[in-house]
Amino acid sequence: MANLSIVLTATLTVSDTTLAPSPTIVSRSLNNPTNAATVSFYDPFFQVTGATVVNLPAATCFIGYVKNLDAAATLTVAWTAVGAAGSSTMVLVPGGVFIYFLPTESAGGFTAMTLTPSAGTISAEVLLGK
Repeated sequence: MANLSIVLTATLTVSDTTLAPSPTIVSRSLNNPTNAATVSFYDPFFQVTGATVVNLPAATCFIGYVKNLDAAATLTVAWTAVGAAGSSTMVLVPGGVFIYFLPTESAGGFTAMTLTPSAGTISAEVLLGK
């Protein structure tokens, strides 16, 4: 039974910075999609050294948020989608964000996640949920 409510609150805004004041060209609310979750994992300073496996809070997760907190190194996020033969990757530059969010758990999700820094040990903010 769901005992957690994970809400994605965001607005995407595009402004023309060549003009003063900068007019807004697009402003799109994501309308607060919500997942009725049962478990979650959160670490505001998850330490990443080499290929670091992230222990998922459930066999399948439907929420994934990773932010690269390093000032110089990139961070590769690798995740395995349900039913996929292999993993997919995304490279996050410093400050970059990865978001995977499904409001319902009827299909989709991911079953594994690995984080790999381009150099040394770095920190990442990580939130996962099911």
